[in-house]
Amino acid sequence: MDKVSVSFNDAKFKITERSRGRMKIQIKLSKEEAEGFKNFCKLKPPELDDDTFFKQIFFAGCNVMTEQIQALVQAHKAAQVEEGEEQDEQTEEQLQDQ
Repeated sequence: MDKVSVSFNDAKFKITERSRGRMKIQIKLSKEEAEGFKNFCKLKPPELDDDTFFKQIFFAGCNVMTEQIQALVQAHKAAQVEEGEEQDEQTEEQLQDQ
């Protein structure tokens, strides 16, 4: 099996709102991305149908991205707290110097 890297930089996503809260997502991949996805799909467990497998891949990706975003937000909040503490220390030093 050839090793193919997958990059979604040029992928196009189309999201269509449907009735009853349903949604259809269509993803257009380049030739290389499609080849990589086909190779990945060869790992599908035989007991899963294609639709279930694709949904699991999609939601697993969403969960990973959510975790990454949460980690970035926490890091940003921690940096803001540190910055605020440093400013408080500088203000205290300036008041003591006066």
